[in-house]
Amino acid sequence: MKYTKIIWAIAFASLVLFLGLSPVYGGDPARTGTAGGEQLLVPVGARDLAMGGSNVAFSSGLDAIYWNPAGLSKMNSTAAGVFSTMQIFNDIDVNYLALGLKAGKLGMIGVSIKSFDVGDIAETTLDDIEGASGATFSPTFVTGALTYSRQLTDVIQVGVTGKFISESVPRASASAVAFDIGIQYHNLGGLDGISMGLVVKNIGTNLNYGGSAFLTQQVDPNGTTQFRERPTATAQLPASVELGVGYQRNINEDNAIIFNGNFENNNFGNDNFKFGAEYAYSDLIALRGGYLVTDGLASDDQLYRFTLGVGLHYALGGTDLSFDYAFRDSQYFDGNNMFSLTIGF
Repeated sequence: MKYTKIIWAIAFASLVLFLGLSPVYGGDPARTGTAGGEQLLVPVGARDLAMGGSNVAFSSGLDAIYWNPAGLSKMNSTAAGVFSTMQIFNDIDVNYLALGLKAGKLGMIGVSIKSFDVGDIAETTLDDIEGASGATFSPTFVTGALTYSRQLTDVIQVGVTGKFISESVPRASASAVAFDIGIQYHNLGGLDGISMGLVVKNIGTNLNYGGSAFLTQQVDPNGTTQFRERPTATAQLPASVELGVGYQRNINEDNAIIFNGNFENNNFGNDNFKFGAEYAYSDLIALRGGYLVTDGLASDDQLYRFTLGVGLHYALGGTDLSFDYAFRDSQYFDGNNMFSLTIGF
């Protein structure tokens, strides 16, 4: 009886939170491209990406650090690590490393880092607009995170992620702090296999660039030369609220299916509807697919639409090995290929 009251209280609070934040962080196409820290929106974790990012209700283990931190508490191993890589466009690679550890009755703790490899860019100046000097530079985009997740009951998990966002180019840099908060509630309303997930992402400080690049040399009327800093605009982070529902069923000992639906409410762009599915055979191989519908945009105008993927899992003694692959269609560039390798102990 005690846990039943807890379940309904959390479910009600989640619904109120979602309805309350929707007007604040409602989809606003007019603000597209005006947020700071857009690197936060680049996904990691091939399993959930292959399902179109619709898996906030069932996301688990280290992949959940990005999609819904509540799911980290469902990590089966005592300790695990994952590495994933994806090339998004123009030879820009996104690399991701995460580690998770069970902390006894306290729950699960995870640390992660996502970085962009942009490569070398020719340095140009007002005196050398062609970059004839041969000098190069490489921008740095990094997100580091610490996640805590705990299973409150047999059917409820909660989690929170604190993130530090850093961006820099020569003589200029910016940083911000943000948080993700998530909940998962399984067997919703006593219905076996039905789950709900809710996650609020990227709620934090503004991003503001500063550095010597914004210093201007000026001569005062008295002839004194001084360097004065030009003010720069601040940019909010691309916050969002996602609410997802999923259905999971074990058909028999060897066959299992998952169906997911997700609504994503963005404060710096159109809202999204995400759909995905997974078929798993004998806990050995899984086939996945997903589809994205962007509110207010025709399908031909969407940057990303469908996803496909496959996963392989093998237990060797006390070690779990998982390899996941995801393909994401891209409207104006080559499709994205993501590879993830997870090792659990």
